[in-house]
Amino acid sequence: MRATGRFLLLALLAPVLLLLSGVAQSGTHNPSARHVLTSASILIEVKVKGTTRYTPEDVLAASALRIGVSASEDDFRKAAKELTDSGAFRDVAYSYSYSSAGTKLDLQLTDSQPFLPVRFDDFVWFTDDQLRQKAHERVPLFKGELPTSGRLPEQVSDVLQALLVESNVPGHVDYLRNTGSNGKIESINYSVSDLLIRVRRIEFTGAGPSELPLLEAAARRLPDPEYSRDRINLFAEHQLLPIYHARGYLKASFSQPQPKVVRQGVGDPGDDSRNLTVVDVTLGVDPGPQYKLVRIEWSGNQEFATEKLQGFIHAHPGAPANAVELAADLEEVRNLYGSHGYLNATVKLEPQLDDAAATAIYHLAVREDNVYHMGELEFRGVDNILAAKLRTRWKLRPGEVYDSSYLRQFLTEANKLLPTNFDWGIETHVTPNSHDKSVDVEIHYTVKATQ
Repeated sequence: MRATGRFLLLALLAPVLLLLSGVAQSGTHNPSARHVLTSASILIEVKVKGTTRYTPEDVLAASALRIGVSASEDDFRKAAKELTDSGAFRDVAYSYSYSSAGTKLDLQLTDSQPFLPVRFDDFVWFTDDQLRQKAHERVPLFKGELPTSGRLPEQVSDVLQALLVESNVPGHVDYLRNTGSNGKIESINYSVSDLLIRVRRIEFTGAGPSELPLLEAAARRLPDPEYSRDRINLFAEHQLLPIYHARGYLKASFSQPQPKVVRQGVGDPGDDSRNLTVVDVTLGVDPGPQYKLVRIEWSGNQEFATEKLQGFIHAHPGAPANAVELAADLEEVRNLYGSHGYLNATVKLEPQLDDAAATAIYHLAVREDNVYHMGELEFRGVDNILAAKLRTRWKLRPGEVYDSSYLRQFLTEANKLLPTNFDWGIETHVTPNSHDKSVDVEIHYTVKATQ
């Protein structure tokens, strides 16, 4: 408590203490004095300042204080500690005052930063809205996001675990702080372990008659039928979206998967079927406009003429802008550059989309970078005689322009020199050296088993 609160407390309590002292000295009963002391300790008001994230009602509920109930400095200290330990606030300060009407408390709060979104991966028995609502009812400081530290993440985990128990789901709630490629925590993910959730089928809404059979066929080839929201989203990104991108629907998107429980284990406690839940999953798709290709524009290419590069592109003006085919064509362009020593050459695709006309212009910006030359060649895992034979088959000499396509060709030829009574494992390491623009090649042979 701040010093002002302590001094104010003593000043306000002085008349009450004198009154009680008079009662004790006289030895007579004074009901009015007891009434003054009792009413002064009743919490009649809590003012919350500083936070932009929470309402006063949220803070009061989280503090465990109650309006109309007697409260002491010890209660205020406990409330401040509860708010601090939650992790929602970087700083918590309080002051209070007594009067004959009751006690007033001022809370000065500073919100913690950052707060992270919460993701529910496989709580198929509830909707996200239900989970957020239930968690907020029991953990008032949870409003869909959580701080990176403090007790709030664990408290939300406890609520989710209680919901599973109440729904007779024999699972255990886990959570982790999900780290992105930049090394920073991006979200807090909750999941259920100790049970198996299987996908029976995936249904699609919003798909056209041409794409629906392709989507259903891809869904039947789902690599892993175990349900996970992240797994389904990755499947949609890598297997389903290309169906649309290949047909010019360049802005197609899928909604979050919506699971529906169709069977839940109800066996005996020792029966593994109790830990099996079967779901049907609905995926909504928004195809967006189908873009037609207007033209392709090249820039930055000096080593190869535009006509030569364009020869690798299969797309034609007026046809649907096939992004999948174009990506494969550009990979061939990069291979062409690599075969001429441009190991770091890139082709940046910059689409110019006209939504109103549903047309696309592709700008292809080439960055050729430097030419690399052959450096050192080393063979490992074979004797000197075999290494010498392999070296004579290698055609790229030190200092020559490095051809990135040659290594695969060499390995095919080199396999003819290997003893046939062994099963050979081959690992290759290609190391570009930026300081002298050379490329070192290491080929490591291992004997896996005797045939």
